[in-house]
Amino acid sequence: MRLSFEEEKRLCAALLRASGMGETDAGILSASVAHSDFTGIYSHGLSRFANYLKRFNNGAMKPDAPVEVVSDGGSTVVFDCHNGCGVVDVVHAYEFLRERAAEYGVVAGTARRSSNIGCGSYYAQMAARDGLIALIGCNTVRCVAPFGGADSLLGTNPIIVAVPALEERPIILDISTTVTAMGKIQAAAREGRPIPEGWALDAEGNPTTDASAAKTVLPIAGPKGYGLGVMVEALSVLLSGAGFGAGVGFPNKGEQENTGFFIILIDPARFLPAEEFKRRVDEYIRSMKSSRRRAGVEEILMPGELEMRRFDETLKTGYEVTPALESELAGWCASLGIADGGESLAEVVKKL
Repeated sequence: MRLSFEEEKRLCAALLRASGMGETDAGILSASVAHSDFTGIYSHGLSRFANYLKRFNNGAMKPDAPVEVVSDGGSTVVFDCHNGCGVVDVVHAYEFLRERAAEYGVVAGTARRSSNIGCGSYYAQMAARDGLIALIGCNTVRCVAPFGGADSLLGTNPIIVAVPALEERPIILDISTTVTAMGKIQAAAREGRPIPEGWALDAEGNPTTDASAAKTVLPIAGPKGYGLGVMVEALSVLLSGAGFGAGVGFPNKGEQENTGFFIILIDPARFLPAEEFKRRVDEYIRSMKSSRRRAGVEEILMPGELEMRRFDETLKTGYEVTPALESELAGWCASLGIADGGESLAEVVKKL
């Protein structure tokens, strides 16, 4: 079945409200999930959505946790997220810091007792729309060994950067410090599909293409990716007081993650007039895209451009839900009381 952007948001919001999440926060998380699918980042879309419901159910994550300011230095802020949903946590922290960016020009915030923050380009686009440069990162549930090590101590530890433009699309970088997201491996395991070589190792440290046997995700560029992952934790964990290594819980076991994130916002208008800066970004983008191409290359793309184009295309076609995922979501609809056991997911969506 296919879902429109609005249908996917309504479905997710209904399930979240039934799980105890308030209207505003349900809207935030639903929009992030739909954004993920429609940009092609399915690892943080509906394929991961049931994990939120499971974690609300097993106590690993609280659907109504506040985002509390525990230290306020004006341009520096520390948040305690009280084991809430990471996606919601980042949005609330961003909105708080956005006001400070207008006042100070450069602001930085860190947060503890959070959880997986989902699709990073969702926040990057928020910052770009607000005319801000943003740098965001977080640690995640551990699934990466130190370079040369055998124990999983690091997460996929994404890095997100946003640079606003004037007429061109913004420059948006959203990458994990691993060759893939664990969510993509989990999605492959659910569908019974193999994963590409070079993505993961099994429990014995051997390369595997069996998604269900994958235990450790490999870092990008070997020791370089490992080094980036460590530095993301330095900013998101060591500054905030969040957990690292064995201090990060496994939510599938009902343990609270206690992961952390950091947000740095820069107002370009403090360095150049805002229009001039954005015009320079446009010029920079055009210089890249108009440069000489290698043989066989049709077009040079900027970071984030492919995902933004895919979003526009999927808005027209809708997002295709696999039969396995459709069945899983229909089961949650029945168990949370927004459908009876005999209704298909398509029938549930129509009445929302």
